[in-house]
Amino acid sequence: MSAELLTLIPALILFCFAAAFTPGPNNILLTYSGANFGVKRSLNHVIGIRVGMTAIHIIMLFGLGSLFLALPVLHSTLQVVASLYIVYLAIKIARTSTLKKQDSLLAEPMSIKQAALFQIVNPKSLTMIISVCSALTLPGDLYWHSAIMGLIIFNIVGICCALFWVTTGKYISKYLQSPQSLKRFNLIMAVLLLGCLPLIFIA
Repeated sequence: MSAELLTLIPALILFCFAAAFTPGPNNILLTYSGANFGVKRSLNHVIGIRVGMTAIHIIMLFGLGSLFLALPVLHSTLQVVASLYIVYLAIKIARTSTLKKQDSLLAEPMSIKQAALFQIVNPKSLTMIISVCSALTLPGDLYWHSAIMGLIIFNIVGICCALFWVTTGKYISKYLQSPQSLKRFNLIMAVLLLGCLPLIFIA
């Protein structure tokens, strides 16, 4: 492995950790899922996030990210869709706190497909991937070596961070045994998710 690639590794790890660990739509939803459904039932959600982000990452590496940024209409449309979907998810989470679980709109954790598709409208995911592809790849002959290394590190760090948030949710669930405490927790998660809306327009 070249010296340039070795030098890039610490920067990739630090960036991926900071990006994947800090609160955002995925981590809020993972914490919610861990608290309401447990770690095992939330694993498909974790896998789906990685599937979706990996697919977008590969597309960006082939240069389609530049095309996306060059089309303002496409960007604006995605912002509107993302806003509406995040509001929709927040309502689902809030309603989980007021309905019996079996009647809830969000009575099951996200499937692999649902979590993967959510990454298309997740502003934080798109921003992270664009940053990794543009700022943390090397030019010339080392481009694909650095790109593949970034993809691998991003997934390893991302999985670890996702499991942390799911486990955190599971731990919190010990204190959510009463309907009132579960209601408060889910409402807080819904409000935090709505708090991510400004990221859409910053991204």
